[in-house]
Amino acid sequence: MAYSTALSQGISILLYIHSITEEGCYNFLSTKVISEQLNIPAPTMVKVIRNLNNARLTVAKEGAKGGILLARPISEITLLDVFLAVEPGKTLFKLHTDVTLQGKEVDEVKQKIANSIQAAEIAMQNSLKEVRLTDLLNE
Repeated sequence: MAYSTALSQGISILLYIHSITEEGCYNFLSTKVISEQLNIPAPTMVKVIRNLNNARLTVAKEGAKGGILLARPISEITLLDVFLAVEPGKTLFKLHTDVTLQGKEVDEVKQKIANSIQAAEIAMQNSLKEVRLTDLLNE
């Protein structure tokens, strides 16, 4: 299972915005500043933020006083929310279906493989759903 670093970047962005907000800054945060602080290349930052905005995890404002803010508290955001935002339309596990198997039970084996992968997918989603971003901050 290989994914881009977008999940960890998305989590980092949301936690960074939260921490700045906790310090009393309620202005829109510059994406350039966030990019520099988190060492995320600007083009990558734009893509991740666009996905976070599309998922309504953040709100963006353009212009001189523009930037980004959280759309809701991080206590309401799960790791699954972030994954679904930054990897839109992707499943956690990819199933290779172009398999040439020999034998009588080929369809049965393929179905068992699909069922096993689907069960793992559900378990992983449930696991990610259980972790809220605030859980990452609390000891």
